[in-house]
Amino acid sequence: MHLLPPRIAMSFTSVSPRRLLVLCLGLSLFSVAATAGEALGQGEAPAANKAAQRGTKKTEAKTEAKTEAKTDKRVPVTTVALAWEQMPNSGSACGDDLVFDYGVEGGMRNVFCRALTVLSWKSFLAMAPVSPWTKGPHKGARLNLNAERDFGRYNPAFVRWATSALVPAATDRALRARTQGVYDSQFQRLARLHFLVEKAMAGDEAWVEAERRRYLQLMDQKGGGWNVWEITDAYHEVLGTADDSWGGHDPNLVRSATMWWLRRAHDGTRPLWSDGLNRLLTTYDAAWLTQQQNTPPGALPTTKATPTTPEYAK
Repeated sequence: MHLLPPRIAMSFTSVSPRRLLVLCLGLSLFSVAATAGEALGQGEAPAANKAAQRGTKKTEAKTEAKTEAKTDKRVPVTTVALAWEQMPNSGSACGDDLVFDYGVEGGMRNVFCRALTVLSWKSFLAMAPVSPWTKGPHKGARLNLNAERDFGRYNPAFVRWATSALVPAATDRALRARTQGVYDSQFQRLARLHFLVEKAMAGDEAWVEAERRRYLQLMDQKGGGWNVWEITDAYHEVLGTADDSWGGHDPNLVRSATMWWLRRAHDGTRPLWSDGLNRLLTTYDAAWLTQQQNTPPGALPTTKATPTTPEYAK
């Protein structure tokens, strides 16, 4: 079991003794960095601490330069296909932006930071026909991964391109055979979890709309980090309650995935990313996908009343 970061330990003051016991004995809690984070530049993640927030602007250029240096120093590649083949199972090119590195057991931020060791963010953007963002804290190739009250809104045209470009094995059987092991060890867990969360949400669009508004209200009031634990705690149970060990899933990753899909519901790209995820699963995990498509989703957790429309959503 991973040692719990201080921010997680403090957040346990709002958890019941019974749930805390299950947390400690049932599952390892993984990366906080992925809690509100995005992969491949997909929006924000909570700042590690106040000092990190104050130094965000100063460190952006340094982090970018450090990322490029580490990428070039490792195994530089020029295509997504080669990046798949050379994807390492450890390492990071994110510097201080990756607070807790849990390797293949971590969340989307961990995947993103490992991918940068073989294919830089600038190189990936150079392949894209359009800018990734329509609004948000990111500026071109510079990612502000410490923004707590804002996140990147995706350009739909970029998503359409990226969801195809990121799965080159969909049209290359030989590449799929060479990279199946990479998917199995590094992507399968997160891909399946994000599919299941989106599937559950698709079964109750009224819940999605209510939670989208609640989530934006929270970011207005407290930011997107662990300060909102008392409200978003219910997101841990989107795939199962604490009594049944969260359906066998890591509750922090379920919470992160739920928040990620709510952000995509807000920027309007949720259907596009869902199509892309299905493309990935069809390529590498077709049997599992077929089984899940024939299984109805479970009920979503009950949460507090929907707040008034937040200033942030305007």
